[in-house]
Amino acid sequence: MTFYWNEECECMSPERLQSLQEERLCATVKRVYQEVPFYRHAFQKIGLKPEDIRTLDDLVKLPFTTKNDLRDNYPYGLFAVPLSDVIRLHASSGTTGKPTVVGYTRHDLAVWAEVMARALTCCGASKNSKIQNAYGYGLFTGGLGVHYGAELIGASVIPVSGGHTKRQVMIMKDFGSTILTCTPSYALHLAEVMEEIGISKEDISLQGGLFGAEPWSKNLRRQIERRLGINALDIYGISEIIGPGVAVECSARDGLHIWRITSWQRSSTRKPGSSCRPEAMENW
Repeated sequence: MTFYWNEECECMSPERLQSLQEERLCATVKRVYQEVPFYRHAFQKIGLKPEDIRTLDDLVKLPFTTKNDLRDNYPYGLFAVPLSDVIRLHASSGTTGKPTVVGYTRHDLAVWAEVMARALTCCGASKNSKIQNAYGYGLFTGGLGVHYGAELIGASVIPVSGGHTKRQVMIMKDFGSTILTCTPSYALHLAEVMEEIGISKEDISLQGGLFGAEPWSKNLRRQIERRLGINALDIYGISEIIGPGVAVECSARDGLHIWRITSWQRSSTRKPGSSCRPEAMENW
């Protein structure tokens, strides 16, 4: 049995979806043209005006934003709001140069919590879940992204972060964790440490896991599921958009659903579906 967190948004008709996307596209183009000098100059360089963008077919007219553009405008050059409106800053690791800096307004954080609530619900989480969040907390977006989505659901969050694996296993067993969130390689490492210290999958209460932040194979998924006794789902995110929660698998495991936003508040009536129908979920 799978639940939608926000059925109104997640089951929107394709026609309504396209209308919403085009409305938001036009608003975004106008906003960045007016507020971000980099984009205004990029538009002017190719003779493009905001009013030239009306439909999704016009996306091909827009100039690309490259990684070098992000680095060249470090740290705040691509922000579309004043820093006084930014209440959170995150950044990439910066291993290949200057980090990518991301600013969040209060509304952005509400949107982020909403899409993560949907992602966690796809994984089987509910207000009765105990979510062991083993993503790192800090400038990396993973830990806090999952954290606020889990709190929006009303689940019990265990903010254990990464590392201290034997302690993680102890907490998982003693606290009765039901959902695990971390990188897939760390999930496998947790399973290996469990086996080393004599704890079996029958000794823990895990039911599902949401794994991302790195590539992983079907074989790794099978190993995680077999050794932890869970259903392992993929989650995708990128800091330049919002962080984890951009897209996620559902129990059908037939590809990633890319979330859209119409409101960050869920419908007052959330109905269970007999199965998670990929064709009814939102896709781009």
